[in-house]
Amino acid sequence: MKIISDIKDKNVIVSPLDWGLGHAARIIPVIRELKKNHNRVTIVCGSGSYFLLKSELPDFEIITLKEKRIKYPKKRINFFTLLQWIFVMGFNTVNEHIKVKKIIKEKNIQAVISDNRYGLNFKGLDCYIVTHQIAPKMPEGMKFLQKISSFVFKTVLKKFKKVLIPDFEDGFSLTGSLSGDLQGENYQKIGILSRFSLPELPQKSIKKYDFLILISGQEKQRTVFENILLKLIKNTDKKILFIRGVHQEKKLKNFKNVFFHNSLTSNDLMNAFLESETVICRAGYSTICDLCALNKKAVIIPTPGQSEQEFLGERLDGKFGFKTLKQTDLEKLKNVFNFAASNC
Repeated sequence: MKIISDIKDKNVIVSPLDWGLGHAARIIPVIRELKKNHNRVTIVCGSGSYFLLKSELPDFEIITLKEKRIKYPKKRINFFTLLQWIFVMGFNTVNEHIKVKKIIKEKNIQAVISDNRYGLNFKGLDCYIVTHQIAPKMPEGMKFLQKISSFVFKTVLKKFKKVLIPDFEDGFSLTGSLSGDLQGENYQKIGILSRFSLPELPQKSIKKYDFLILISGQEKQRTVFENILLKLIKNTDKKILFIRGVHQEKKLKNFKNVFFHNSLTSNDLMNAFLESETVICRAGYSTICDLCALNKKAVIIPTPGQSEQEFLGERLDGKFGFKTLKQTDLEKLKNVFNFAASNC
């Protein structure tokens, strides 16, 4: 992370987008790198990211933002869903700019590093943004907006000192056309970001589980996905570790060879990855980077209608030990876990 390691002895705000836990998870190694270089870091995040960041980085000051939450419909995204998202994102962009500007004055901030927060660009400061989406994919039926969307995103991103793209610096690109043509001096690939990024992987772990099921993402689709998988494993004889990706809900009771956790610390989750034969998860980009960092095979199931995940699922199917399935396929396949084990 060359750009990050060049930031030294400064008061820095780091602020991940509160859209699932992926953005918060992948910003953890950035924060640790900044601390290593004697920067004084203040974390600004939404309430959904607070619990993860507080548990992983207990010694850092964390300020929470009150903001509107984006929700995924149970069915596919339509034009009205997109309009709602645009309103929420616009509101949050203005809100975060106003709130963080006050914090900058109070704490004499000299640099800002945001993850997909487009409102955190301030005159007179070194402002960086971490994003893998320079040309976001539009949902089916709205492809006519693709060029307009790409133009708007690139226009906004030009205002930042650097656009930091978490992707392999050389060779195969995970993001593909999501990161666009990368024209401009302010775009730079910095390698994949994962809270499991290690100088060298631990020695090979003994496999305790046939499957690690990792639930993540926005509601209502998080619950829909969880319920589908709960039905599929009801009578399984496979040994499964099931991580629900929630914090304050009541823990589900273990049954047979299925063991439930609402969430795990990064260290425990890394061990869960290493101790499992196959991971079943969403196609979120941060999760994909985690899988690559630990060299784990996986069955990835894109969130229906989330065009970024659908693009990544299609692009990475058959690569890095990944097998992509649609969520509707899971409902139909009685032997999905046997299928996963034999096809990864």
